[in-house]
Amino acid sequence: MSDEDIISVMRRKAGEGRPPPDVLPLTPAKALKLAGAKAAEDLIGLEMRVTEVVEARNSISRLPGDVPENALLSLLEAPGNRYGLAVLDKNLVSAIVEQQTAGQVLKLAPEERPPTSTDAVMCGPLVDEMLKVFEAELRAMQNPPEVSGFRVAAQLREPRSIGIAFEDIPYRTYHLSMSLGRDVREGQLLLVFPLDAPTAQGADGREHGWGDAFQDVVLRSEATLETVLHRVPTTVADVMALEVGMTLAVPRDALSAVELRADDQLVTTARLGQVNGVRALRVNMAEGAAEIGAHAELAADLGDTSELDMSGLAGFGGAEALAEDGFPAMDAPDVDASGMDAGELPSLADMAAELPALGGTDTGGELPPLDDLPPLDDLPPLDDLPPLGDLPPLDAGEELPPLGELPPLT
Repeated sequence: MSDEDIISVMRRKAGEGRPPPDVLPLTPAKALKLAGAKAAEDLIGLEMRVTEVVEARNSISRLPGDVPENALLSLLEAPGNRYGLAVLDKNLVSAIVEQQTAGQVLKLAPEERPPTSTDAVMCGPLVDEMLKVFEAELRAMQNPPEVSGFRVAAQLREPRSIGIAFEDIPYRTYHLSMSLGRDVREGQLLLVFPLDAPTAQGADGREHGWGDAFQDVVLRSEATLETVLHRVPTTVADVMALEVGMTLAVPRDALSAVELRADDQLVTTARLGQVNGVRALRVNMAEGAAEIGAHAELAADLGDTSELDMSGLAGFGGAEALAEDGFPAMDAPDVDASGMDAGELPSLADMAAELPALGGTDTGGELPPLDDLPPLDDLPPLDDLPPLGDLPPLDAGEELPPLGELPPLT
């Protein structure tokens, strides 16, 4: 074999003539695999291997159905009022807690219980570190998804809170299946991010009319109103005796004092009538507003007593005015204080001189000093009392009198 043949064989073994190996481009799934393994190992020493990543588009109505039982819900927040979600199943939560407390993932099955605030505190740093590494890995992509800046903000207690905390917009979800420890346990992680980028501001630097749109939605929401015509006090026996066709007496003035209530709260009163042959209510909004304003004005006056005008109560003439307004009048003494000046009132010192002394007439108005009381040492000792054992016992044949022979207590 010539030297050229030997060189040709060596070149073929070295890979000469083969096509270059395909370099897979970076994807969010590949970045999540790297982020999960790196964050778990560097932060708490947990061996985490992401086996599968499924990316999908989801809606707010379907998100609660994707939450497993007893899962930890961590609210994610990013600048610009953007919110996401991280859902950790019970296997992942228990593995993170066991790694930080016992130093390894136990082979025992995790306990069936809802996550606590302690679980959220121990799992939050790992989720933040994973999101930080995920964000750094995506910088090498040409068109990375909008997942930057998200960090753990709070814990959601129930899956139904998702529909309250999140807007009804499309979301991008990443469902991660992972092996925890040395294939000791299988865990699941769900990451939820808004699909679209945050809304840009207008040309004048102001935000779009989100507040007006929100107000319009609130004002168009349905409200349930209930009407109460009249309240009849009755007994349970009368209610049980009700039959079809019986008539309940309703006073005529109840037609003009119908209660309009929402969530068992009185909104206003109304008058019952008819329009085009159909029962209708005329709402007394002006009357309700006047009553509310009167109560507020009265509360404001009572809040500062320095500005109260008491001139109308001179000679207790104001008692009759209160009675006309519906308040019960009080019997006032026949005292005319209209012309009395503050300087004519007797001083407290003169009144004190006319008051009787606290003591009786025998002591001359003075109380006995405490020194004259007998000391406690002069009391008879308790040792002189007869012992209970010296009491005469009952004879064996003696019987207590029956209750019928005892005298009645009067």
